[in-house]
Amino acid sequence: MGDTVSLRVVTSAGPTDVVGTLLAASAEVLTLRRRDGTVAQITVDSIAAGRVVPPGPARTVPTEELERIAARGWRAIETEQLGEWVLRAAGGFTGRANSALAVGDPALPPAAAVDAVQRWYAERALPPRVQLAAGAATPGLTDRLDEAGWSTSPSVHVMTSELTPVLRAGQSADVEVRLDASPDDAWLALCRQDSPDRAGGPLPGVARQVLVNHDTVVFASVRDGDACVAVARAAVDGRWAGLHCVEVAPSHRRQGLGRVVSAAALRWAGSRGGRHCYLQASTDNAAAVALYAGLGFAVHHDYVYRIGNVEK
Repeated sequence: MGDTVSLRVVTSAGPTDVVGTLLAASAEVLTLRRRDGTVAQITVDSIAAGRVVPPGPARTVPTEELERIAARGWRAIETEQLGEWVLRAAGGFTGRANSALAVGDPALPPAAAVDAVQRWYAERALPPRVQLAAGAATPGLTDRLDEAGWSTSPSVHVMTSELTPVLRAGQSADVEVRLDASPDDAWLALCRQDSPDRAGGPLPGVARQVLVNHDTVVFASVRDGDACVAVARAAVDGRWAGLHCVEVAPSHRRQGLGRVVSAAALRWAGSRGGRHCYLQASTDNAAAVALYAGLGFAVHHDYVYRIGNVEK
């Protein structure tokens, strides 16, 4: 399950090729999600030949490398190296921009590295936070954080795909999507609408600074008059495109706008050299995970934050 397969299928009109992700299998039927997002059921008796398509870079990229790519796509205002770790701060706006990316060697024993993180964030009046990617944690770090009583956040999926199938699955000629180099007030009004960053009010002032802190970035939106009803952000680093801030207004959900605005942002990213794409989605956000799976994304790995107490 989850492999991409290429099947030669015999039909009444002659043989045809079907390529897709294997979703389910029985002795009689294979269920595939095609690259355009549609689901096909293929009877086993109709299959003349088949092969597993080797996974591309989006599936095989090492976790540590992908986390560093993602950090470049969502850049903090202030960063500092701790060995191979990256300490990041941005006034508290988002965990990604206000945590230590703990991949690689911090050039210190785990206890000393944790102490250094604690001091760095205390100097900025921020809670110390460490981002831990599954399968890529520095040896001994988790044990040290457990001993120090650091709490654990809900887990987050990092999902990846090659860009081409995402664009095929998300294409739509019926919705106009606006692309801008920076977010206006209407875009910001919808961005991260349900996140703790807002706490029922507007985004903090530093949010715009974080969002535009990139050389190759676009802000996609679907508008209804002066208001945004769907938004997304994409950033390009080399051959990788990051998708962020996908949001649809409650009044316009279940109309496919999340799919459309995501594909539009990533199509722009493809025109700037992006060939593989990634995103982050909370594991408990079933609707978002289903949306991205329908576009062709698959879970690459998970991460959590470990959070300590603010030093007085």
